[in-house]
Amino acid sequence: MLKFEKAAKIGQTIRAYDFKPMVGRNDCYLEGKVVSKGLTKAGFDGFTIEVIKTVFDGQVKETLDGEIGYIPFEVSFMEYDGRVINLSR
Repeated sequence: MLKFEKAAKIGQTIRAYDFKPMVGRNDCYLEGKVVSKGLTKAGFDGFTIEVIKTVFDGQVKETLDGEIGYIPFEVSFMEYDGRVINLSR
């Protein structure tokens, strides 16, 4: 089983960080509602989300209606506990 495979169920909201949060570096992450799990259109196993919020370098970016994002269940580089957080709990 991959690290975050059971982090959320379909219909729940998650936050997934691009980089580990730390002092002196602004956050980069996506938040969204899980619409499916498994093989994504991007070609890896993960969550497909309807994007609710995009934060890049600490700034909230405009999110388009129906925008889709893909979050891997596990990454081979810079993986860490807390990369994917279930916000529905």
